[in-house]
Amino acid sequence: MKQRIRKIDRILKVQQHLQKAAELKLVNLEREASELKLAQETLIQTMNDHETLHGLFVDVAAKRLQRLASQATIVETAKVAQKAVTFDKAMQTKRTEKMLSGLKDQERREIEKKDLASILETLAKGGSASFP
Repeated sequence: MKQRIRKIDRILKVQQHLQKAAELKLVNLEREASELKLAQETLIQTMNDHETLHGLFVDVAAKRLQRLASQATIVETAKVAQKAVTFDKAMQTKRTEKMLSGLKDQERREIEKKDLASILETLAKGGSASFP
């Protein structure tokens, strides 16, 4: 039983590590999405500013804006997929925690049964057992 608990505990630690890695990847994707959105907003403001060279670079800016939009779409798709992975890792971790808790409870109950059996056996022998 103790060996099984140790194995499940090691598995739990690995799953917690994988969950943290998935959460970190999700945070990085969210940061990247916000940076792309900020770059798009900045470019749009620059294009709307009539004082800057009066549209000499409209084609370049439009192409850059289009690339930023396609990158943002890719990042949003990756974010959705990563959210699903993160949720799955969290659920695996919770299930393992629940399993480990159940095993520890079962071990505790078995120890209590053995202790009770030992006490009853001592009492049944009728020796001079004195309890405080």
